[in-house]
Amino acid sequence: MSVADVPAAVANRPRAQDAGWSSSQILAFGGVAAITLAFPVKDAITSATVVSLALAPVWWKATKQFVGARVIIGLSALALASGLWLSAVASSDHAVNPLVVRSTTLLMIGGMCSIGLLLWARTVLPLRVVGLAAAAGIIARLLVVEPPNPVNPWKHGISYALIVLLLSLVMRSRPRPVEIVLLLGLAGASALNDSRSAFATLLLTALLVAWQLRPTTMGRRTSALATIALFAGVAACVYSVGTTLILDGYLGESTQERSQAQVEASGSILLGGRPEWGASIALSQDRPIGFGVGVIANLDDILVAKSGMADLNYDPNNGYVENYMFGTEIKLHALVADLWANFGIPGLVLAGAMLGITIWSLATLVARRTAPALVIYLTCLFLWNFAFGPILSSMPGLVLGLGLLLVRRETTRPDEPADETLPARQATPQVTSA
Repeated sequence: MSVADVPAAVANRPRAQDAGWSSSQILAFGGVAAITLAFPVKDAITSATVVSLALAPVWWKATKQFVGARVIIGLSALALASGLWLSAVASSDHAVNPLVVRSTTLLMIGGMCSIGLLLWARTVLPLRVVGLAAAAGIIARLLVVEPPNPVNPWKHGISYALIVLLLSLVMRSRPRPVEIVLLLGLAGASALNDSRSAFATLLLTALLVAWQLRPTTMGRRTSALATIALFAGVAACVYSVGTTLILDGYLGESTQERSQAQVEASGSILLGGRPEWGASIALSQDRPIGFGVGVIANLDDILVAKSGMADLNYDPNNGYVENYMFGTEIKLHALVADLWANFGIPGLVLAGAMLGITIWSLATLVARRTAPALVIYLTCLFLWNFAFGPILSSMPGLVLGLGLLLVRRETTRPDEPADETLPARQATPQVTSA
């Protein structure tokens, strides 16, 4: 008997389907769950850091299979070295918080190693199962580590876990209308629970899923470029429509009043809701090289930041600037700004690389009509946090998003998109006649 006599479906079937889960698949599932659980081990050390570092020899080789993975990891290492050097330089005229130095260093190391572990998991598990493993860890974290904020449990905990779980459950090799229905339902729930950013993110995700259901009319390269332009246009439309709905009171009276005050103060919901951008711009002009990991702003820095926020018609003399933004470290409430403040110019280069790779990867998958709703949602979440989310709270979504998004290098025909809802094909031993 020869291998040609074996049916193709059997020859290409992963071994895990023949004999249950392999040890690699069990390890991958548990590793992904440990990443999103992020159970505290000691101080700033979590299960995500321990597991992803311990498995580095396992996942490192797999990163070569994904476009941009090693670029991001390499730039992260460079940025971290820069941040520690800047911290030493700034210590001559600034206080440095050693606890923040340690926690931020571990956050970066654990985050980049976790991306590598997620990429390796995608080579041994279906993408859907990787998503379910991530959801299991997120839900476990809500139960045993960080319960939802009782003031608004949907906005601060439940929604993210539910979105990852449900979108993983409905994931298939191609987008389906059921994903759109689910996304619109989740967007409605977010609107009713005073979660403006989640509402906009889910609505944008639904529109991009719907775009993939269009008839095939363009080649892949042209479509990828068109998708980038489409993404920008749709995002602008979602912002415009969302702002109108909010200001007209469709998302609740409290949301309307808060948004109206922000528009009156600065001219837009975005700038009014994130006056920290005024501080970021002013500080970057005053100290372009950045500050360093764990550096605490001095009085001159705080005054510069306040003047930038005042330019947006925001009153900075309310305790928020001194106590939150510059109390124990520099927090600028935007991933790109925090990367600059902590790691300087290399931090900005890292931010730019992540942004470019993310947009290209999403455009490529959407153009191929193979981008699952979960991947699109996590990408949109990253793009929001890039401009409006602090680094600490943005890191879990960033890690999961990049880990599930990065495009796998083509190993078959260039026009044959990989079906990553299935595990990677494993070599089948040749069967020869006796």
